[in-house]
Parts: sequence; C-alpha cells; structure tokens
Amino acid sequence: MTRSLGIIIAFCLLYTNNLHAIDDEQSPEIFIQEANDSTTTQTYRPLDFGTVIEQGMRKYQANIIRRKNIEISKNKLKDVKESFWTPNPKITLQLNPQRIGTLKTGSESASRITKDASGALALELGEYTLFNWGKDYLNFKNEKESLEREIQRDKEDLREFKQELVRQYVELIHAKDLKVITRQYLQSATLVYRLNREKVLQKKITKHEYYQARSEYLRAQEHYTRAKTNEAIQNENMAKLLDDAPGTLYLIKDDYEYSKTTYSRENAMATARKFSPFILDRQVDSNIKAREYEIALRDNLPLPKISVNFGTYAHGFSGSNVGTDYYTSSAGDSNIDLVASLNASWTLFGDGGLFNRRKVANARLEKEKAVYNLSLTRRKVEEAIVNIFNFLNSTVEQLEIIKSRNDSLKKRMDTALNQYSKRKTRFLEYQMAMEDYYESLNRESILKYQYLVKRIELAQIIGVENLPDQTFDKAIVKGGGR
Repeated sequence: MTRSLGIIIAFCLLYTNNLHAIDDEQSPEIFIQEANDSTTTQTYRPLDFGTVIEQGMRKYQANIIRRKNIEISKNKLKDVKESFWTPNPKITLQLNPQRIGTLKTGSESASRITKDASGALALELGEYTLFNWGKDYLNFKNEKESLEREIQRDKEDLREFKQELVRQYVELIHAKDLKVITRQYLQSATLVYRLNREKVLQKKITKHEYYQARSEYLRAQEHYTRAKTNEAIQNENMAKLLDDAPGTLYLIKDDYEYSKTTYSRENAMATARKFSPFILDRQVDSNIKAREYEIALRDNLPLPKISVNFGTYAHGFSGSNVGTDYYTSSAGDSNIDLVASLNASWTLFGDGGLFNRRKVANARLEKEKAVYNLSLTRRKVEEAIVNIFNFLNSTVEQLEIIKSRNDSLKKRMDTALNQYSKRKTRFLEYQMAMEDYYESLNRESILKYQYLVKRIELAQIIGVENLPDQTFDKAIVKGGGR
C-alpha cells in the first residue's frame, strides 16, 4: 500500500513538473507575440502613386542638382558656340593711377602722380581664325557634342529617377504584402500551437507533437519579424526618395498588377540602338576619338593658318586730352589685314617621337578601340534585352502555374488541419501543407514584383520613360489597405 502511494505521489510530482515546464516555456513566446503586436503609437502618412511621383521629382535634392547641372551645361554650350562662330568681343575699362590726396609733402615732386583722371574705355575684338584646315572646327564639334551629351545624360538621370520612384513604391507594396502573408502564416501556426498546448496538458498528444507545433510557431514568428523589418527598411527608403522625415511610415491603398507584355524583343532592340544611354555614351566617345585622330593627322602636317586681327576700338581720356577715339590692331598699326601663319613641330625622341609617328598611331588606336567598345556595348545591351524577355516570358508562365497551385495548396492545408484536429493524420502532414501554401504565396508575390521591376529595367536599358504596351502608372491599381 505504501509502495503504491509512493508511486502515485511520484507520478503526480512528475506530471506537475511537466506542467510547470510547459507553462514556463510560454513566457518567451508571449513576449515575442507582444513585442510584434506592440501598441506603441505610430504615425502613418497616407501615400498614393501620384504623390510619390510629384513629390519625389520636386523635392529630391539630387534632382535639384541635376537641373542646375543642365543649366550650367547649356551656358557652357552657348559659350563654346559663340567663341567659335563669332569674334570674342570684350569691353574693358582701364584707369591709370590717380592722386586723391597727400598724406605728407616731401622735398621733391617732379614725378608726382597727377590728380587728373586718365585711362581708356575699349571694345576689343581680337583675332579671329578664318581658315585652319578644319582643326578648330573638329575641336569645336568635340566640345559641342560632349556638352550636348552631358545635358542629355542629366535628363536621362531625371527620367531614370522617376522610374526608380515607381520601383521603390512597388517594392514598398511588395514588402507590405510579404508581411501580410507571414502574418497569416503565423496565425495558422499559432492556431495549432495553442490547440496542442491544451492537448498536451490533457495528455491527448505526445510532447513530441507539442514541440513540433511550438517549433513551427517560433519559426513563423521569425518570418513575421523579418518581414516587418524589411517593411521598415522599405518605408525608410521611400522616405529618403521623397525627402520626408526619417522614420516616416506610410499607409498605402494601392496595389500593382502584371499583364503579359505585348512589346516585342525586336522592337526593343531597334529602340535601344537609337536611344539606349549606354550606346549613346559609346557613340559619342567613338565620334570624339575619330575627330581626335583627324586632328592628330593635320597637326602633323605644315598647314597654314589664315586669320584676321580686328584690333581694338578705344576712347582714351586724360586731364589734358579728353575724347580721343582710336583704333589699333598692333602698336602703330590701324589696318585690318589677313594674316597667314605656319607652325609645325616634330618630336624626334621621347613623348610621341619619330616625327610624331607614335602620337598619330596612338590616336588611331584610340579611334579603333572606341569603335570596338561601341560594338561591344551594343552586344551587351542586346544580350540584356534577350535575357529580360526570357525572364518575363518565364515569369508569366510561372505565375499562371502558381495561381492554380495556390488554390490546391489552400484546400490541402484546410483538409490537413481538419484531419489533424480529428486525429486522423499526423502533425507533419499539416506542417508540410501549411509551409507549401505560404511558401507558394510568398513566391507569387516575389515573381509579381520582379516582373514589374524587369519591365522598368528594360525601359532604362532601351532609353524610354514607359514601354509602349503599358505605362507604369497603369500598372498601379487601387487595392486593399496596408
């Protein structure tokens, strides 16, 4: 009797210890749940697609800098054109030293500075080259094309930033979608975990099953926490592009959709050959190197230069002779003459030596290298376009499959949960069904996001703001609150 009583007491103590052990294990889980569902007051700002584009283009500081760079380059371009096509007139005013007072009177003042104002007001036209075998013109073309490309590139950067705003807005929506999916995953894992917690206390399931459910619950917590962190990062990235205060959170009621592209690969390649920023950069470089080679050839020949010196028109004044107008092209000369000059030099040794042969050879090699770089860039652009179209076509097929698969996986998960609650199947079956379903939802969201991002990347590569088959703003539709 005593032995039986001792066994019963020992069993009760062991059972009580197990209950306490299970209860003690809940505290960190409760802490995690409360930490994720914190009721700390957060300030959300409503955000829509139109606000993103308008505010981002207007307030982002790098855009302001780009616009100022465009104005600077335009002014430089005007200077280059005027300095080549017209004489470079200047108005100069020169005043000679003038005595305005005397601090101390000395014993000698024969060379004393006069109190009368003297000097000259002049219009200087200077020398203007009429003919230089095209060397000046080639240099002018190089400067002009370089500046025009700078202006064009800044405008392309503004266009690409607008596309980056679209991409970041979609990425923020995508991050919020992933958080919703992981929260649903957590809710499903929590349901079975709480059910198993009650059952293990009632000895209806084994501790092994209980710990399986607990492990799945904690893994769901980890995924949900990671999704919330990613959402916070994307909120901050959006705030940076909109120049909002750090820590701004956004409430979005937009969604984005995808539709199979009808834009052909051949049309994309044809557009890229004309407008791709990468090809245009190489094309300009090739044009400049070709002109530099021509300049090197002409510099190596004793070719005359014909110019005219328009001189200076001046109005001189002094205390004794006021209102003297005169013109001069050089000291003692008031004629306007055509002047021919010849300058040539050849290096025998050293830099570009042997009658500048190495200098000309290097210019030729730079020209040939630029041609190959242009061809290589065209090949890379075409390769990128092919890869993007392959990805787009593959993604559409995958999304169609996943969409159908999700329906089956949802039914499978619901059936597995029903069977498990009736003890007609193992927990592992429900666990696998749940993981497959939410992994498929996650994969669908990722592919949907990547599809739109690749379309933006395609537009940037071929050098257009929107693809002809669907503008990016049309991909944004009204959706649920996030």
